[in-house]
Amino acid sequence: MDNEELADREWWETTLIYQIWPRGFQDSDGDGEGDLKGIINRLDYITNLGIETICLNPIYVSPLFDSGYDVSNYTDIDPLFGNLSDFDNLMQEVHNRGLKVILDVIPNHSSDQHEWFQLSARNVQPYIDYYIWTNGSIDKNGKNIPPNNWISTYNDENGSAWSWHDKRQQWYYHKFHSSQPDLNLRNEKVIKELMGIFDFWLKRNVDGFRINAVPYFFEDEALRNESFVKKDIYTFGLPESTALLYIFREYIDNWVSRNNATSKLLIAESYDISDDNLLAYYGNNTHKGIAPLNFKFITHIHNNSNATYIKHILEKWLKLLPKNIMTNWVLSNHDNSRAASRIGFNRIDGLHMLSLLLPGQAYTYYGEEIAMLDTKIFWNSTIDPMGCARGINEYKYFSRDPARTPMQWSSKSSAGFSINETTYLPIHLNYINRNVEIQRNRIRSNLKTYKQLVILRKQPVFTDGDYEFVSLNNDRVLVLKRSLKNYPLYFIVINLGLRQEKVNLTSIHANLKNTLNMVVASSNAIRVTGTVPRDNFILTANAAVVLKSNEKQEQTTTESIITTSICF
Repeated sequence: MDNEELADREWWETTLIYQIWPRGFQDSDGDGEGDLKGIINRLDYITNLGIETICLNPIYVSPLFDSGYDVSNYTDIDPLFGNLSDFDNLMQEVHNRGLKVILDVIPNHSSDQHEWFQLSARNVQPYIDYYIWTNGSIDKNGKNIPPNNWISTYNDENGSAWSWHDKRQQWYYHKFHSSQPDLNLRNEKVIKELMGIFDFWLKRNVDGFRINAVPYFFEDEALRNESFVKKDIYTFGLPESTALLYIFREYIDNWVSRNNATSKLLIAESYDISDDNLLAYYGNNTHKGIAPLNFKFITHIHNNSNATYIKHILEKWLKLLPKNIMTNWVLSNHDNSRAASRIGFNRIDGLHMLSLLLPGQAYTYYGEEIAMLDTKIFWNSTIDPMGCARGINEYKYFSRDPARTPMQWSSKSSAGFSINETTYLPIHLNYINRNVEIQRNRIRSNLKTYKQLVILRKQPVFTDGDYEFVSLNNDRVLVLKRSLKNYPLYFIVINLGLRQEKVNLTSIHANLKNTLNMVVASSNAIRVTGTVPRDNFILTANAAVVLKSNEKQEQTTTESIITTSICF
């Protein structure tokens, strides 16, 4: 990469993002709930980690039925988290440390407690069509029947995505819970309201937005029944959703230009959608787009995935990317089991080597850096509506609460998260031995390995270099080679097996010198410093290392990474 390309790079193209579930990060006032002041109190920790950008999940005024994804006021802070003054202080403290903040926004739906819905239900102009209202039918017994067979993801209303409203005498649509009615995004007045929301937070100096639930933005205007031969073709992944992302991108770019502001990071949340649709989010020859969150680690990679399979999944996505486009890597988030539970806590360091040393942005879900595990939540402590809707016998298969529990800071009461012994969700019992304080003071730990990788990822080889994946030892060892002309070669070597492996790297690069330098080792590796032979070094079960060659790469022979963005 030349100097001109480097100059054109946006700040967010290779940023390291730390996702905070505000309710679970740090309590400052003793109520057992995380808040904005708590986040401020932990900013030095975040800075010391090497984080560059913070992503905050919803903090808006909300009944909190669905942990803030049911918004009743998009332009104020829920009292649980603080107030706008606290938010402004947070932004000031964040920017003083050279960090950025992006907010999670929910354009798809609001709370039924939002003033818009209350007025819409009473047929008050101009809110009548802010939501999706329609008539149904009446059966022979005089019972109201929904207009079609569309289903809700929350399994309420007997599975229907329609709820009857007595006041308005019509059905309203909600892809999620009945308390979360979908906004009518075909209504230009609603779009104008959303732009006003962007304006409000941009004026408060936010650095971008995570846009939630993108595939659900639009529904079939004719309200046709789903055949269910293919999943939700009339309520999921319609092309209008992609077009709206382009509108958001253009609006925010214009705001940046008018206000002579720093460029903004926009990212789109989208599950279970085709790669073609995801790639369309990035934009085209006429429209700039928005980068979709890359959930391949979450949706495709599991504890029994072998090296060839992981190579295929990651390589396929990278090769699909249009030229000049960067991706991102997400190991865990608030909607899924934590990576350490899903793939194995003894493999988390190796996963971080991939997510942090692959090209593009990297995401760390709070607590991931210390290999926090899912917490067992009993029925009487469950608060996630996705779990509650399934009942006592099935809740544990659907509840997202286990991955949203309080951050484990220390061995003190309530893990240092709160002075209150009762927290909004139970804390994992292993907090006594698995917490920030203990890992910070150990010679070797997940936390210390993570911090080493964060420093290493800033090297040009990882920001600008080429990549190659190789499977060795009958699919038990995965190798990622990173290279850049005039820089040393790096090899990320991960043992996915249950036994130690002898690794020979000459099959990947024949001209290696006899030994390679150990740069970073997982906390469960036996050998952590010094040099290793190129053709016969031992890697213990589930261990991972980053090795550096002593010679410099003279030419590019692997997949090229170009990091100048032109489309998003």
